[in-house]
Amino acid sequence: MQINITARHLKLTDAIDSYVRKKISRAGKFYDGDDVWAHAVLSAEKNRQIIEINFHVGKLTFRVKEQSPDLYASIDLSIDKLEKQLRKQKEISKIHRRSNLKVAKEKKNMLNEIFSYDSMEDSRTKISEIKRFDLRPESIEEAIENMDTLGYRVYMFLNSASDKVNVLYRNDSGSVVLLEPEM
Repeated sequence: MQINITARHLKLTDAIDSYVRKKISRAGKFYDGDDVWAHAVLSAEKNRQIIEINFHVGKLTFRVKEQSPDLYASIDLSIDKLEKQLRKQKEISKIHRRSNLKVAKEKKNMLNEIFSYDSMEDSRTKISEIKRFDLRPESIEEAIENMDTLGYRVYMFLNSASDKVNVLYRNDSGSVVLLEPEM
């Protein structure tokens, strides 16, 4: 995690620098990776010490600003606020992830109920596998060539001449049969 520190109207000592880096790194435990970085701006105005932290995680930005008479107290208070924001965002993302998983499971269960393999009595009528594929417009000659290349006995394609779904299959004698719907 990259941490940038800027000081305005005060001298940035090594002790303050290391303290801010340590605290921001501790807050960064919620998110890790290359797209996580923070920018801290320390400033002094009259008798108040102000710290502003911008914490970036991918496209998300968290911003906290705190002031007090003591710089270290301002840092601690701002880090507490930042951790609270990060924890809340993490919980929100967990809830969304859980709800998305729940919806996906419900869809899968619904599909399994529709295509229940166990509800079919005869083993000859059981569906053993479902294959999905894209239909590309092809000529009949290209479809036959693709069927032979792939080694399929049955081949479905979109006929480029008629814009209809056609099926090719090889019968027992080895000749090719074309199934074309009438509409």
